[in-house]
Amino acid sequence: MNIIPVVHAEVNFGDTAVNPVAKFNSIGVFTNIIIPIMMILGGFLTLSMLLYGAFTYLTSEGNADKVKKSQSILVYAVLGLFLIVISFVLTKIIGTIFNVKMPI
Repeated sequence: MNIIPVVHAEVNFGDTAVNPVAKFNSIGVFTNIIIPIMMILGGFLTLSMLLYGAFTYLTSEGNADKVKKSQSILVYAVLGLFLIVISFVLTKIIGTIFNVKMPI
């Protein structure tokens, strides 16, 4: 007497309902999801560093060391923003060359 019935099932790992990783079937799909997220995070980080640098500049009270520190924070924040913009432009150029459809 068998209380639990025997069930034979086939699992399709290509189905996104069964396997959520299946939607990343190519590197292009993966980069189309990751790049906009990284750009947004980089923008928020740049904004926070600019605000922090401005705050340290305003509260430096004329101290040369604090002014120099705040100026370096501001310079590196702007440099980081420049790198984010350059990476976006290079990504668009590479996507155009290889005919990859991008969301942005």
